[in-house]
Amino acid sequence: MAVTIKDLARLCGVSVGTVDRALRDREGIRPATRERILATAREHGYKPNIVARALKTRRTWDVGLVVHDLDNEFFAELVNAIQETAWKQGYFIQIAVSRRDPGRERTALEHMAGRAVDGILLFPTSADPGFDAFLRSLGRPIVTIANRVSSSWPFVGLSDRAVLREATRQIISRGYRRLVYVGPLEAFASRINLYEIEERWAGLREAAAEAHGVQSLLFPRADYVEQVRKLDLASVRTAVICASDVFALEILTDLRARGVQVPGDVGLMGFDSIDALRYISPRLSTVEYPIQRMGEAAFSLLVQPGDTADPANRAPAAVPAIELEPRILWGESL
Repeated sequence: MAVTIKDLARLCGVSVGTVDRALRDREGIRPATRERILATAREHGYKPNIVARALKTRRTWDVGLVVHDLDNEFFAELVNAIQETAWKQGYFIQIAVSRRDPGRERTALEHMAGRAVDGILLFPTSADPGFDAFLRSLGRPIVTIANRVSSSWPFVGLSDRAVLREATRQIISRGYRRLVYVGPLEAFASRINLYEIEERWAGLREAAAEAHGVQSLLFPRADYVEQVRKLDLASVRTAVICASDVFALEILTDLRARGVQVPGDVGLMGFDSIDALRYISPRLSTVEYPIQRMGEAAFSLLVQPGDTADPANRAPAAVPAIELEPRILWGESL
């Protein structure tokens, strides 16, 4: 006969709640008591009854996470931060990769809702006008990250416009008179949610408009490397500001191959501060995403500790929006 959590509580002389904290590695229990409970569970071959727990608590203890991809180090690091935060609260993460495909994104969301996950953390891809209504039809708590869908949904992101405005001001103060923003907006126009990329471009434009004689250009196509090649770098001091470190590294590789010096011939800046930058020379200027804080903030909006209500029936509250302050990291590329 299978050993239950009540059996473990009786064998260890503790409450069912204490056994639950030990098994789920939660706080509020002495280390010696935790180890004694875990040893007893191993000795008696205890296996948790996931279905019974879900029926009792009206929770599955699963949270969905939909990201654009895992090729970009930024998403891999953020998934890790969210996973660690969830683990500490006894939750498991179901991960889906949308590949920035709105159809694939919808399929993943429907699958997660069908599995009655307790909530979904979403990096929105779709820019479809009906996407907001589709999300409401899922009947699950959802927190959007980085890209806004609408004011209907809790949001965690960066003050993208403000940080690019400040970075651009400082770049202008270093004598740059032509600012090129690399953000492939045109390649995905009307189909993909590009909120954060558009906000960064807006911040750059605002700073350029404040200055006298500063030109701002947008390279919105997927062939941005080729567009940078066509720039006359001798005529005006130019800085290329990219919406992500990945774009900046692709451009840097091409500049090196052509013998163009950074920052001697052209300045270069990325965004995200991915871990790979530590191996790059010259050290790339970038904007550091507070990845750990973003993961913790998003999960805390989705799952409140001690909240025992059925997630699908949670009482409506004011829709929160958290904009975290990133940090500009000046390297050797400007």
